[in-house]
This record gives sequence, C-alpha cells and structure tokens, in this order.
Amino acid sequence: MPARPDPLVESDDEQEEDVEYMLGFVDDPEKPTDLLRHRFPSKVGGVPAWLDPLNLPTAEQLTCGLTGRTLQFLLQVYCPVDDNPVDAFHRAIFLFVSPRGDELAKPGAVRALRCQLRRANPFYGDTPAPASQLGPKQLQAAEQQLSLERDPWKVATVEQQIAKGDDATVAALAAAGPALFVEQELIVEPEPEEDEEGATGAGSTEVQRLLAAYRSRVAAEGEYDEQELPGELVDELEGAAGPAARTFAAFQARTALAPEQCLRYCFQPGATPLWPSASRLPAAGDIPLCPHCGAQRRFEFQVMPQLLSLMELDAEDPHAPDWGTIAVYTCPSSCSPPPVQGAGGHSAYVEEFVWVQPS
Repeated sequence: MPARPDPLVESDDEQEEDVEYMLGFVDDPEKPTDLLRHRFPSKVGGVPAWLDPLNLPTAEQLTCGLTGRTLQFLLQVYCPVDDNPVDAFHRAIFLFVSPRGDELAKPGAVRALRCQLRRANPFYGDTPAPASQLGPKQLQAAEQQLSLERDPWKVATVEQQIAKGDDATVAALAAAGPALFVEQELIVEPEPEEDEEGATGAGSTEVQRLLAAYRSRVAAEGEYDEQELPGELVDELEGAAGPAARTFAAFQARTALAPEQCLRYCFQPGATPLWPSASRLPAAGDIPLCPHCGAQRRFEFQVMPQLLSLMELDAEDPHAPDWGTIAVYTCPSSCSPPPVQGAGGHSAYVEEFVWVQPS
C-alpha cells in the first residue's frame, strides 16, 4: 500500500508505554506549490488547502458566531488516523478564528472543521503526486464554478495561479478576499525527551529568590509572564508556589524542551493539553459528545501562544489574534456522518469542538 504523506501523528505500529506528542514548527516552504492541496500540507496562514475542494464548508460554518463576518483561516493539520482507515485515509482539520482576535475565548469565535476522504476518491490518486506535478488535479468547469461560488478565498483559482507562478494574480485575489495571515509550513518533529539533570542542580536559596521575585511581580502587576520561571527550577517550585505558579512552571518546563513549538499534537487516549494557566480550564462536562455517533470527544491538538510571535501581526491592531492556547477536541473514531446540508449545497466538513484559554 502506498505511503500517505507524513501526518502530525505517529503510527500506532510504534507502541509506547506513554503517550507521545508531535510538535509543529513553522518555516517558509521551499516552493509555494509545496503547500497546495495535492501535497496534503500542514500549514499556517495563506488560503485553505481544501482537502475536499468541491463540497466546501457551508456559509454558516465559515461565519463568526461573534461578529457575523467571515472567519479568518488560521491553520490546517493533515492527520489521518488508523481508527477509521477506510473513510479517513486522508484527513485534515481546519482552524478558523474571528476577525475580533482579541475576543477568541467567546463562543463561536474559533471553529474547527474536520474533513476526510477514502483512498479511492475523485480528487487524488492512489499514489503520491510526482514532484513534477506543480498543481492539483483541476475540477471540471461546472464543479469549479460551484466551488468558487461557495469559497470566500476562491482557492480553486488561487491554486491554479500558484501552479503557474502568477504571483500578481495571486496577490490580487488575496487582496479581494478575507484578510490572510502569513503563509508558513508546519514542520513536524517528535517532542524531545526531558533532560535528566533537570532541576536537581539548583539550590534552595536560588529557588526561594526566584519565587519571591515572582510573587513580588504578581503583586505589583497582577499577572506573570513566560520568562519569570526557568524550566529547570520547576521541581523545587512545585512544593512552594501556588496553583497558578505551578501550572505556569509546568508549562514553561515542558515548552523549554522546544521553545519554538507552535503546535502540540497527540490523538492517543490519555493525551491532554498543556495549559499555560490554571484559570478557565474545561471541566469534563464542558467537552461535548460527538453529535453524530455519541462518542466522548478526545483532545487532538493545541495551538501554542508561541505562534503569535511568528505570524507577523500588527502590534498596533487592537483586534489582532491573541490566545493562551487553543485546544481542539474531535470524535475519537473520526466517524463519517452524512454530509452537512447548507444553502449552497452539501459540505464534507464536520465541525468539532474548540476550547480557548485566554492569554
């Protein structure tokens, strides 16, 4: 069986005693065509590389529940799973955020859409596209027209122009549609193992000094920042600090293993988000069941705050995106419900659940 492109998930063939996380890092693609849909990319920004380019999300699915405006495309993760190898040979999750990026913790401000395809499908062949194939297989004329009518980003046209190298047309199309974030590829690596030396080399005097400085700053400014607690001191601080400091110290220690990580992925049972704050954590009842099969949704990935510093955002924009973390929970069996019916036709994209912890 031909291998699928590398997803953001490890194969179940590699049995591990504990859950293992894959980390996503952003980088510029070697070529713009590397991020077109026939390459099954994981990426941040630009226009969506729709997995199903015909049965696109409905207008309602792409509408911000907070503002009533079209959502902004944030990122997509290519992540086929072994639990449903027939219907989800190809699988991707698309994440969209409100134009009011300063209010992403409010209901409807962030939406996650899951799309999956069988191995035999109308859009892709059984084997990976050759390197010489710059663009995806084009839709038929009537199909393309239908796709363009439903797509705020006009991706069917954009991808053709990218394949042709027509940068001017691509720029014009981008300017006419919803605002875009800078396009970057998500590069995937396993999370590195923790340094065995850890915090044992730090003396208690230094620990108390840092803890005192931390508490002093919290008292003066009302919050902590990500540089306050060195990761190597977390073990000592755990016994002396309050819940907020312990949560943040654990976050700092774990992310210090790979400081530039923008995404954490693990769809194994038992995986949990790495929360930067002890406030606004979801209770068990806050994560809804899959409305299609009734299964309890499971954590799949989270977007890290580190991504914000790499998105070239306008520091003067009061509505620029901001978050502590965005956690995405999906159906554990990646079930295949009937297509969603919308005003413009069927949608092959199913909404999953998102929990946003503010910064």
